[in-house]
Amino acid sequence: MLRTRWTIGNWKQNLLRGAAEDLATAVVGDLPEPVAEGGKQVRVGIAPSYVALDAVRPWVRPQGPLFLFAQDVAAQDEGAFTGEVGPAMLSDVGAHGAIVGHSERRIHFGETDATVARKVHVALEAGLRVVLCVGEGLEIREAGQHESHVISQLSAALSQLPAELVSERLIVAYEPVWAIGTGKTATPRDAAAMHHRLRAWLEQHFGPAGADRSILYGGSVKPNNAAALMAAGDVDGFLVGGASLEAEAFLQIVRLVVSAA
Repeated sequence: MLRTRWTIGNWKQNLLRGAAEDLATAVVGDLPEPVAEGGKQVRVGIAPSYVALDAVRPWVRPQGPLFLFAQDVAAQDEGAFTGEVGPAMLSDVGAHGAIVGHSERRIHFGETDATVARKVHVALEAGLRVVLCVGEGLEIREAGQHESHVISQLSAALSQLPAELVSERLIVAYEPVWAIGTGKTATPRDAAAMHHRLRAWLEQHFGPAGADRSILYGGSVKPNNAAALMAAGDVDGFLVGGASLEAEAFLQIVRLVVSAA
């Protein structure tokens, strides 16, 4: 089975509704042909803020060409949880999925492995796609504990997950925390080694269904480093931060992923 290639733009806490709509329009207007025609193996997604989800909804479709992701999702379906947005609410505004466990959520908002695991389960059970983020800080990398740390995050998020939920709706994103927003990037060799380790764990615990999951790289991805990262092997695409706020830069990365498919 060919793994799906993804390029997903995480817009973070940026862009008011009008600017978000303009950016989505620019991206859709120049998507490469395999994506624009709804090719099953190459997909593009954007993750605007909660308040801009409905503004970009006209440019998304149930099967593409542009998939809509939220930047987070609640760890429960509904209830007395002020400020939370559940998976059914996301589906109601047209979102196809959500990013879960991003390092900024873990660091700035204290999300634990247990919280991330609940969010993954709730979102997948509700029919959403999930981009599960895992990654290590610089101290952990320099101590040589990066593989064990990242695998522990993956295990905590997925080890209790029912096997039937490990489908194409589950996407894993490796994001070395020390490379996010710093301009630094893991070398292609570093990225490929970690992706290989993640895939081996997924296959060990979920068999072929696990081995076929898309694993993306995230961490200061730009047009000038995306090609080398893809060429290293075992990188199925990208979770793009700052570069996704510029339509042409993001589209350049999309084209690189398409050409490698």
